[in-house]
Amino acid sequence: MRREFIGVFLSFLVFGLVLWFFRPWFHGIVMSFYRNPTVIYLFVVLLAILIYDTKKKLVEGPAKRNSLMGGIFALVILSLVVISILSGALSNTALYKEHHPTQVSNELDLSSSKIRILPKLTAYRYAVDTIEYARYTLGWSHLTVRDGTPVWGFFIIPDGAWNAIRLKDKGVLFVDMNTTQARMERIENELQIGPGMQIFDNLEWNLYKKHYLIDLDVPRALYYEDKIYIVVPYISYSFRVFYTVPKWGGVLIVDEEGNVEDLTPEEAVKDERLKDFPVFPELLTRKIVHAQNYWKESALSNIKNLWLHHENQIEIIDVSGQGNRQPFLVIANDGKEYWMVAVEPYGRAHGLAAIFLINAQTGEMSQVKFETPLTGPVKAIDYVKKALPTFDWSQFMAVEPIPIFLNGELWWRVAIIPGSGSGVAKIAFVNAETKDVQIFENEDEVRAFLLYGQVGAKVEEISGVVKGIYSYIKEGNTHWILIIGNETLHLNADQLSDELILKVLSLREGDSITVKISEGRVVEIEKR
Repeated sequence: MRREFIGVFLSFLVFGLVLWFFRPWFHGIVMSFYRNPTVIYLFVVLLAILIYDTKKKLVEGPAKRNSLMGGIFALVILSLVVISILSGALSNTALYKEHHPTQVSNELDLSSSKIRILPKLTAYRYAVDTIEYARYTLGWSHLTVRDGTPVWGFFIIPDGAWNAIRLKDKGVLFVDMNTTQARMERIENELQIGPGMQIFDNLEWNLYKKHYLIDLDVPRALYYEDKIYIVVPYISYSFRVFYTVPKWGGVLIVDEEGNVEDLTPEEAVKDERLKDFPVFPELLTRKIVHAQNYWKESALSNIKNLWLHHENQIEIIDVSGQGNRQPFLVIANDGKEYWMVAVEPYGRAHGLAAIFLINAQTGEMSQVKFETPLTGPVKAIDYVKKALPTFDWSQFMAVEPIPIFLNGELWWRVAIIPGSGSGVAKIAFVNAETKDVQIFENEDEVRAFLLYGQVGAKVEEISGVVKGIYSYIKEGNTHWILIIGNETLHLNADQLSDELILKVLSLREGDSITVKISEGRVVEIEKR
């Protein structure tokens, strides 16, 4: 008897150790229970009933016993449905109370020089056409930041199952999204741990070994001081007995040697490598915006509202079939990065209800509402097609409506590309209020429109070497005197965007610059 007990114990011990070692493979199943603890309680109760029933034979006979057990299982299934509804509502109600807009703005001061001009599909085609290695290909595209500017990133990964086991990731390829041209930078530093590799050097395998009960966000490539880092924000969960509430858990960083760091949110914000890098989870942003529908005090009131009344209910706008899922990463004129989410009213309406902004560094949330009805991104594509009635839409696609603000007005940038994604045919802008459509065929026209906010603007350029720069305070406002060659410019901080103020502050004597002026207003400062 004792030997049998020892044998059973050792068998369970070995089985448990094997499960523990291979736990990353079961992460999805484990997390589905971990996020919903009431399901675990229910199965524990069911198991207890089954054990009790096995030991305590029912006197009514097998037929009665089977009928009873069938009823129990039916009750369990019904309970699972009810629990799923209640726990989801409880979780979202709690998430809303922790993340709701604390600031309402009337307009967004976003950079018009750092927006997504190049669509994702075209960026992928540009990138994959440059890979000349027989055993390598590109991983999924991801939005990342290079020198303070958003770019498309692609990990260079082994191609094929056997190569994924034997080979290492070769590096990363960045594609500039701020141009329609194929402007790329390839960095070939071998990674010991990364996406695309399999078994023990796989990225998720190692991250779940380091920190298990979390949900990983999109892995992003960071190139810092000649080294490649993989930055992965993650979502953890606050335990509330009957439900859990998602929160920003921290950031995992993997270096080229395969070392994994687990930073808290506070440590991530202070880390010099992650300065001006999006560390707040993109996936959590969608959850937070969805939770804005749970604005009533109790979970039951929210369920009733969402099922029956739909009061103040919103929907996240995603253009189907394009992979253009929100949130969008946008850069403000002060250099800060935000996750932007545009939402529309519940139902068949396609107008714009509001825009939510979540700071990509801190997670602070703000909201922008509009006094006039505005067109959303779905209908913006329809207006572009209407403006080009003779265009062969069987061969081309209107993709990626991206929100931008020009002179306080919201426009949707829509790219028109071939079905294969091999280039950009046209760039269209749709005014969300007036429905006006502007269509451009070359990048210079696009940049001029973004810079000046109008078509055909007259621009004066002053170029030369900075011979002197002086500042003074007048009436509580900062002024600068800028001497460029033989020209003297007087600049007023009140008339400059935050982005231009930062550029002025970075100027030094001896810099070669070009200052662009439109209608007496400085609109751009470029170092040469």
